Amino acid sequence: MRLQSKKSFYRLLVLMSAIGSSLLLGAPIAMADQKGDQRNAGPEFFITPGTGTGTAVPARNQHLLCLSAIPLAPSDINLTATTTPWVQGNKVNASKIPFVEGTVDWNKVPGAHPEFRTWVEDGQRHFKGNGIPNHPTGVFPVQPGTAAYDYYAAAPAPGYSSAAAIPIGPYDLDVTVPANPVYSETPSCISNLVTGVVTQTGAVWHANIAYAGVWVDPIAALPVDKCWGHPYEKQYHYHGYSWKCFPRQGDAEKHSPLFGYAMDGFGVYGPRGDEGKWLRNADLDECHGHVGRIEWDGKWTTMYHYHLNNEYPYGPGCYRGKPGTAVSHGNHSHGFPAAKTVDPAASTDIYGNTLH
Repeated sequence: MRLQSKKSFYRLLVLMSAIGSSLLLGAPIAMADQKGDQRNAGPEFFITPGTGTGTAVPARNQHLLCLSAIPLAPSDINLTATTTPWVQGNKVNASKIPFVEGTVDWNKVPGAHPEFRTWVEDGQRHFKGNGIPNHPTGVFPVQPGTAAYDYYAAAPAPGYSSAAAIPIGPYDLDVTVPANPVYSETPSCISNLVTGVVTQTGAVWHANIAYAGVWVDPIAALPVDKCWGHPYEKQYHYHGYSWKCFPRQGDAEKHSPLFGYAMDGFGVYGPRGDEGKWLRNADLDECHGHVGRIEWDGKWTTMYHYHLNNEYPYGPGCYRGKPGTAVSHGNHSHGFPAAKTVDPAASTDIYGNTLH
């Protein structure tokens, strides 16, 4: 079953806390102009999940979910492929996404200067800030007449005239994770909207799933800004090519540096492994990580860690350690309306749009 009506996608921001394939086709990589600078070495394509991709078991190319805000069993949550103009088969073509336009330098916005700090105390790693990233973002609310506007304007959003009216704003980012995470052979499921904290920018990653009457990959269904982020309930967060605007991306011929931490305390690194090899899902385990040599708390060691890349779920798909806590983020339902149920045989979605 695939989504057919374009309106289904227009309505997606309400669907996502934005929250936010086993076909390993070659995704061309645009290499950096200067040797040793990985900053602009971004993927041209992202491998998006196909219809029927599940969330109930740990496996490559998918999430393992147990989202507390959604009154459904994981076995009832299966993704559906999308047909937005920037999706070609199982590939998201980054060059065709109608990105949210404009530039906001938050250092110049009164009352919203980026704030972030991290420290370790009593075996716990703490992250505290206001959620505003230290890089420019697109202009939110999304402006009329821009390429992304119609997608957002057609999406209802509680408290706003439409999803297009949702701004970015400071909030109480307060996350605590284990400072010395312990690897488990049995993966833990993702139960919260926030899947990790980006210490390079002071913002967060969200799970890559959203609801539009059917479950979808957010980057295949709704535009983001040029840093691959957008707000939900004013909270800016990343999807897909989340590391696009991270300030320290390392040497293109070496292992990617630390970008942040997953909710279980293990580190999240960029898409390159030893000697600069671009890592694919086949190189990683079912939680999107592996054991290898990394720099950890100022020392080199061999331990488990996650990687970001351009194959769904693009980052941690489950947790190898015990997840920590995220305070003041709300219990978002990722767009799922608790009063409604999903009928696999339905011919229309909850908005009346045609499915097939």
